[in-house]
Amino acid sequence: MIPHASNAYLLNGPAASGWEATAIPAPPTPPINADLSCEVLVIGAGYTGLNAAIRLAEGGKEGTVVDIGGPGYGASGRNGGQVVPGLKYDPDMLIRKYGESTGQALIQFAGSAADRTFDLIERYKIPCDAQRTGWLQPAVSKKTLRTVRERASQWQRHTGTEVKLVTASEARDLTGTDEFVGGWIDPRGGVLQPLSYARGLAQVAINLGVRVAGDSAVTHLTKRGASWEAEVNGQNIVAPTVILATNGYTGNLVPGLRTSLVSAASVQVATAPLPEHIRKTILPGGLPVSDTRRILKYMRFDSDGRFLMGGRGSFKTGEPESYFQSLERLAEAMFPQLKGVDWELRWAGTFALTMDGLPHVHMPGEKLYIGLGYNGRGLAMALQMGRLLGALALNDDHEGSPFPISDIRPIPFHGFRVIGAETIGAWYRALDRFGV
Repeated sequence: MIPHASNAYLLNGPAASGWEATAIPAPPTPPINADLSCEVLVIGAGYTGLNAAIRLAEGGKEGTVVDIGGPGYGASGRNGGQVVPGLKYDPDMLIRKYGESTGQALIQFAGSAADRTFDLIERYKIPCDAQRTGWLQPAVSKKTLRTVRERASQWQRHTGTEVKLVTASEARDLTGTDEFVGGWIDPRGGVLQPLSYARGLAQVAINLGVRVAGDSAVTHLTKRGASWEAEVNGQNIVAPTVILATNGYTGNLVPGLRTSLVSAASVQVATAPLPEHIRKTILPGGLPVSDTRRILKYMRFDSDGRFLMGGRGSFKTGEPESYFQSLERLAEAMFPQLKGVDWELRWAGTFALTMDGLPHVHMPGEKLYIGLGYNGRGLAMALQMGRLLGALALNDDHEGSPFPISDIRPIPFHGFRVIGAETIGAWYRALDRFGV
């Protein structure tokens, strides 16, 4: 038995996800150990890269996927497993920002992300505990309740989604806590086992003829003539086309790319499997939940009956213990029946924030395609982005992207921006704590 709270197991290293407890086995992904050539090299074996590789294989292109760890090593294997459509901006804001034509294209692209995720899982029979439960966004104040009601109205108006508005009493019945004053349910959403999904995508890609290589970090990427040359494990991979899909784990392969975004952590804690008499009193509505705090919190159960709560962590390399402890304290305040239970697991993953809050598509060199920056909405959006990047690589049709192909713009004074973001995050946490 793991002692309560302070001595919970903090996962580190390649097997750094609490989802390991219930994930399907990883397919064999032997590392690169010889020079090779391929039609398309995909760097990153997360949702984006693997979906790009699958799209390429469906279109008849030979692909190789490489990753520093393996399928789901990064945030794809460490996130909350909530399938949520949409972007940071609501539909009306997208139209104001980009105009009617591009705005509507983005609305449809983002709004269909959950549909396409569940459709792909069904098409390829990926065993990842996918459930189309819907998704609940409860409000923590009257002000945020107005925001989510307007959000629900916009999605219904623009896409015909049959949303459901939730009263305070309904929120209590659905969540098992008095914390919320109402909210909305998006029926397009749901849950899955995120690490199983990543591993399942890898198996699909392998079945389609894609080579997927783990423990294969790219240390150099160079354009030589009409091809790109990547150094991996002291070997060379030559490909005319490269897709870079590293998101929050982006390094220095492409000048300026790492400093064009800010990497932040999402931290999670999980109880040991709960007894049924406690389990049925927490989130009795069976819906995954992401609330409206400034530093939002999200929660659900896994297939073994563990209660999971997550939230944004720090902008540092390691996560202070206080971030995990605060999640446990909040969970126990919301659900007093959790007091005294064993908090079994703690882990973190890294996601990417962009300055404008939207994903970016870049093409900084001939046949070099980059997509990243999901701002916390990566599970469903990564499928869309991956398939988009795969389609761009197949057709070289830049006009087919709903996102403008943009230049890489490093954030000025990047290091100071990270410090500022950390300071703002601490301030937001204080405001959330006191209900301001």
